[in-house]
Amino acid sequence: MASRLGPDELKHSRWGWGELGEPDHPDLALCTTAQEREWSEKLTPIYRQKFLLNRFFVRRWLANWLNLEPQKLPLFAPPGQPPSLHEGFGMVNWSHSANRLLLGWSFEPFGVDLERADRPVAAKALLGRFFPPIEQTQLAHLKENELQQAVLRSWVAKEALIKQRRGSIASELGHWWMASEQPKAKHLPSGKWWPVQVQRVSWAGSPWLLGWSGVSVPELETLVWS
Repeated sequence: MASRLGPDELKHSRWGWGELGEPDHPDLALCTTAQEREWSEKLTPIYRQKFLLNRFFVRRWLANWLNLEPQKLPLFAPPGQPPSLHEGFGMVNWSHSANRLLLGWSFEPFGVDLERADRPVAAKALLGRFFPPIEQTQLAHLKENELQQAVLRSWVAKEALIKQRRGSIASELGHWWMASEQPKAKHLPSGKWWPVQVQRVSWAGSPWLLGWSGVSVPELETLVWS
């Protein structure tokens, strides 16, 4: 097992995003574990490939941050469960959409999420179904395009917050109020404000929204496979 990180190592949080490429099968074996490949065999073929590609890039990029070999990274991330690292190695979280992966690491609790900023969504329907009344009132005056952007931005922020708390997205979206022009959201059942920020960035001409919930947002890195 890899040795836990020392007290003077990696004091700062990190996050980065990159493209999920198509590595050859031998490369997948190099950066995935026997356990992960066993888990993948229980998935359908299309999800099996996505699962292995995800773990391949997560292991490669995170191991580079932590100065470890990818297969020795103490990562536990079964399909459909929140990922975790062994005690002493901090916390990890990620999100993927299309062929992009957003990866974060910190010793402090955090969550990340990403989404295409130009994704077509039924903004009014989502607002009425998943957003609390106070936020519905806040956004009701917006025109169609503005409303779609506000709903997507709020959704990304809330997914990051719920991931930080390891909660259920389906049941907790309505518990959060994303206040206008503020880098924070309110958890309505508890009345507590939580820091969260959403950045709009571009890749290959397409706009994306990247969310980070946590005390401080690190500088965004571009992660590449070479």
